[in-house]
Amino acid sequence: MTEVAVLEEAGKSGRERFAEFLRIYASLNTRVAYATDLGIPLDWVPGYRAPEPGRRRGRARRTEPTGLEWLNWCVRNDFASFADVRVEHVERWLEELARAGYRDATRARMLSAVSAFYQKYLLREGLAAHNPAALVDRSAQHLNRAGGTPSQTAMWSFEACRALLLAAHLLAGESRNGLRDRAMVEVLIGTGVRAEELVGVNLDDYHRPTPGGSAALRVHGKGAKDRRVALAAPVADAVEAYLAVRGETAVPALPGQVGHRAPRPLLITGTGRRVHVSHVQAVLRRLCATFAPAPDAPAPRSRWLRELLAGEQAALIAAHLGPLRDSIHPHSARHSYATHAITRGAEPRQVQHDLGHAALSTTEGYLHDADGLEQSAAHELSPALHRGWLPAR
Repeated sequence: MTEVAVLEEAGKSGRERFAEFLRIYASLNTRVAYATDLGIPLDWVPGYRAPEPGRRRGRARRTEPTGLEWLNWCVRNDFASFADVRVEHVERWLEELARAGYRDATRARMLSAVSAFYQKYLLREGLAAHNPAALVDRSAQHLNRAGGTPSQTAMWSFEACRALLLAAHLLAGESRNGLRDRAMVEVLIGTGVRAEELVGVNLDDYHRPTPGGSAALRVHGKGAKDRRVALAAPVADAVEAYLAVRGETAVPALPGQVGHRAPRPLLITGTGRRVHVSHVQAVLRRLCATFAPAPDAPAPRSRWLRELLAGEQAALIAAHLGPLRDSIHPHSARHSYATHAITRGAEPRQVQHDLGHAALSTTEGYLHDADGLEQSAAHELSPALHRGWLPAR
């Protein structure tokens, strides 16, 4: 058996079928990355040209076959068909990679490549009945955390994220800026954008083509690099609710700007100015302090707030926000988005794209790309965070 024999049964050569799979991805860099991790010869990659002798192409990365790439491993273990592979075989492969010195982040990336190969091609073509890579217990394989020194930024638990969203929802209609603050929290948790990116968004950056559907937001990231992030329907609904009551911005005219319309910020203060990044953390702290006040904090004066805090929902929120009250920081939303999206089965490279990381090493282990907003992890994570307290769409 060769690495292509299992794909030649259906009337096409293995090379043709690998090319079909790789063409799913518009980016040549993504195609090369998948081919490298799967063990597909690079000269089979559509659009690939070998670099000139003596010239390095792109970031340094292992491209020479080691015999442990997925396809080479399947050949060495005499699998007659990809349909014969079970989850225990995939786990045995991962253990061999670990013994060979592969880092956890690299193994996670390679596993994601195998999962994509099954999910996006083999299952669709009828060459496999299930995706064994999707059944791997990533926690048991130590694949849910990137290699190297653990980040010092605290991650919010899934339930803490739900508690923050619910807290913002319950307070949205009770203050002048409640709808705006809820929209901020929804976008922060639902996309993983940086606080600086969130407050830098302009009104023209928001686009929702279909009422009631998902939306897109153009954010201005580090290095003057813009990207579009997906807003799942619950997040877009929160933004729409805020836009319905949003006032006009106060943008003073500057010399030489006659006839030039200055950018209008999406999120504004009560005086029409752009919200400052410090306000994002202030909103998060206020939510924690409201539902999980310090022991010496005075009782709320408002009757409606006292009644709200006496309810079951408030008690549940307090249990999860209490530990965050003194240390909550908006950057934790990025770590939480990435970790919970990966845990729920999102492709690591798509998470890397969602977060806008330019270097793959920044999101080691979260390196599974996908093209288009339709595949954003936000569409899986956001509905799960809202389940039980917002109507299902």
